[in-house]
Amino acid sequence: MKTLVINLERETARLAHMRRVFGEQGLDFEVVKAVDAKLLSPEQLKAGRTGKPRFYELGAGEIACFLSHRKCWEIAAKSEDAYTIVCEDDIFLGENAAAIFGDDGWIPEGAGVVRLEACRPRSLICNAPSAKIGERGVHALFRAHAGAGAYIISRKFAGKLTHDTHAFDDPVDQFLFNRERLLEPGCGVFQLVPAVAIQEYFLKPAASLELGSTLRGERREKRRSGIEKLRRELLRPIEQLIRTVWWAAGRLFSDRLWIRVPFR
Repeated sequence: MKTLVINLERETARLAHMRRVFGEQGLDFEVVKAVDAKLLSPEQLKAGRTGKPRFYELGAGEIACFLSHRKCWEIAAKSEDAYTIVCEDDIFLGENAAAIFGDDGWIPEGAGVVRLEACRPRSLICNAPSAKIGERGVHALFRAHAGAGAYIISRKFAGKLTHDTHAFDDPVDQFLFNRERLLEPGCGVFQLVPAVAIQEYFLKPAASLELGSTLRGERREKRRSGIEKLRRELLRPIEQLIRTVWWAAGRLFSDRLWIRVPFR
């Protein structure tokens, strides 16, 4: 499988980080030049603000990020390989990543996307793995949250996404892993457990971040404010109680499991 790493040309420290992380495990990658938010055309900005967004109107950084991933999907759709790995340039790799990045024989038949990364929010997965590689399971994914830092995409699914995204209105991670997408027949989205990749933001405390993220600041600016923010804070304890009961019930009565995907 070919590995594509999205990197903005001026972010030389991030590229050096990726070369170090991959080099430690004897892996290489191809750099895909990221779309620069500062150079977006009016047509590109319009393409990322079409329709009714699930969360908020995308800023220039989010649009550029989405278009950068779309460049990778275009490459994957034309590749001779059945699967392609897509990574952002702020990830760390876990144990024995070479076994996962170097062979696609472990990927379940019909998989469109296999999520390789861990993040803090919980994900809803199938209790039983569809496949295994070493001590890691490959579980069907039913609900997920933020993060498109590392994933495998099939040639067929990459072609579909490229076709479907001439216009878009959500961040790329929410587009890939929203509930409707995960329940779409024939989509085939899976989660590797334990995950073999993690973004710096989810791995380190805020005071220790070295690579940073412009998108985090952009997302914070788009969040609710005023009365809407107060309403959200008042409802938070109720939502947490409902989630706790839901997670517990899922463990007892369902073949699905809410977990915080570990990184190893």
